[in-house]
Amino acid sequence: MTARRTDESGVALLITLLVLVLIVVMAMEIFRTGSRAARTGAYGRDSIRATLLAEGGVAAATVALREDAKNNGYDTLEEVWSRPVPPIELGDGDILVAVEDEERKVNLNRLVLPNGNAPDEQRLAVFRRLLEILDIEPSLADAVVDWLDNDDTSRVGGAESSHYLSLPFPYRAKNDFFDTQEELMLVRGMTAERFGKLSPFVTIHSSGMVNINTAPREVLMALSAGQDAAEAGEIGAATADQIIEYRKDKPFQNAREIGNVSPFLKDLYDRTRFRDLIDVKGTAFHVRSTGNVSGTYRTIDTVGTRAGNDIQWRYRRLE
Repeated sequence: MTARRTDESGVALLITLLVLVLIVVMAMEIFRTGSRAARTGAYGRDSIRATLLAEGGVAAATVALREDAKNNGYDTLEEVWSRPVPPIELGDGDILVAVEDEERKVNLNRLVLPNGNAPDEQRLAVFRRLLEILDIEPSLADAVVDWLDNDDTSRVGGAESSHYLSLPFPYRAKNDFFDTQEELMLVRGMTAERFGKLSPFVTIHSSGMVNINTAPREVLMALSAGQDAAEAGEIGAATADQIIEYRKDKPFQNAREIGNVSPFLKDLYDRTRFRDLIDVKGTAFHVRSTGNVSGTYRTIDTVGTRAGNDIQWRYRRLE
């Protein structure tokens, strides 16, 4: 199985690089043809070229994710798309592409039930635990739920429109899902420091399940929170490290296999809702592709969802 995955990953990487070169060569030729007519200055010219390079990086990531979908039903940190790679040099420019699955994170939009009337208590407990692990005041969870739910009743530690309308620059609680992660900065109790700590571990784009093949230690530790899990025990730092070490050589092909790591984890999976929170594959992927031409950088920040071999880009920002 390991040999097969390695061979297929090598083929996918080769295809990705070939497609990337083709896209960039075509884009650069289009630019050369149009730039003379546009008579842009040096900075404008390099900015356009850097953007085209970044576009090529996104296209390459798309190919890699599509190829990976054909090979297996689970995603790990050893996939072609997930491996750190150095900048790819092309002429006088280069491209740096980073791809991350959003299923390694806790989905903020899943903290409330689909109808928005009430919190999902299990996932809310996981989020509270994550805040504690990150040394962030856990009451922030109440303010996030109040921002999401569709009522005007404040939770203890939370805030609704009555609070936000009293601010020097007033606004209302959204009472709906987050559209961007940056919206967190509007929530009562959120600061730039807390946002910096929290943002690597939360998302608004995933399926709501956490991929135990890619989740970081902090998220793995948070997953055992909740009333029913309290009786079985919590995943501590040592147990999270066990999971991370185990999956390096034996990636989980289904969620139940986490029970192979230790009797405690088997008991946790069998007896609690922990099993309802975990999976072994990714459906949403965050791509940051940066093109650099003579020190002029342009970055495309985008998130796409994968269904079968199809990638649909849901969010995009040019920086």
